Amino acid sequence: MTSENTQGLPTVGLIGLGNLGNPMAVSALSHGYPMVVHSLNKAEAENLIALGATWANSAAEVGSKSDVVITVLPAPHHVRDIMIGSGGVLEQMKPGSTFIDMSTSSVEVANEIKELADPKGVAVMEAPVSFLAKAPIGASRNSAQLQIFVGGTTEHFEQHLPLFRALGGMPEQIYHAGPNGAGYGIKVLLNLLWFMYAAGTSEVLAIGSKLGLDLRVLQQALCASPSQSNFLQYDINSVFEAGNYDDGFTIDLVCKDIQLGIALGEKTGIDTKLAHIVEQLHQQALATYGPKSGEMSVVKLYEEAAGRLFRDQ
Repeated sequence: MTSENTQGLPTVGLIGLGNLGNPMAVSALSHGYPMVVHSLNKAEAENLIALGATWANSAAEVGSKSDVVITVLPAPHHVRDIMIGSGGVLEQMKPGSTFIDMSTSSVEVANEIKELADPKGVAVMEAPVSFLAKAPIGASRNSAQLQIFVGGTTEHFEQHLPLFRALGGMPEQIYHAGPNGAGYGIKVLLNLLWFMYAAGTSEVLAIGSKLGLDLRVLQQALCASPSQSNFLQYDINSVFEAGNYDDGFTIDLVCKDIQLGIALGEKTGIDTKLAHIVEQLHQQALATYGPKSGEMSVVKLYEEAAGRLFRDQ
């Protein structure tokens, strides 16, 4: 590649500058990576342009100007359209460049892209992320401290490990999950289990509320027991403290991710009875509160069932 700067760092193109993509770009810029960025809304890039990023007027322009193209998009069909559909990014990418999808997407879409990328000499990887949950929900988003689950060859993993660290990946939390598809698998299953925790915890809190229990005492007792979870210890705090159901990740995306998990169950022949129940609850929350309500809107359903809000007194 010829577009590396004098420090030897590749030019990174990032498409999708929302709650995840923007802080990742800020982190990479702070580590000296030259960046080309694009999103549907240019206003999302203003802080990045001020930090030295180059704005691209189209996704395809990102492909032509970058050594590494990263997508951070809501759903698999968005990734497909940007890369090999109307976005035309892959067509503009140079031999020897790399495409890394950091969305929560599907192996099927990635394989379709890889089939077209291989003859062009463009490497394909996935590296979906999860925010570290060692603070009340929202704090890790602001610092972009990430777990990253990388699918691809060992060679490509080692080549891009410095970039993953620069994007905000914690050194001990960047996993080479295995070959292409393994990173998606871990991320989809991680999300599925978290949504199960959200529903299960909400149900327990509703019962505790109807029993007249102090929910903070209940939380403390459960967190000190084998039933402890990060959701119970950290994520639910924003509901207790401020009625914040976290609209940084919306319920329509929750339902999309649950469906990706159910699809993995179908692919592997596992009967996902529990996942289907959890999906029904989150679909009910979506229908009740709207697609852009927060990812913990299922908690609201159980607050209504209990007849009281789960709040600190």
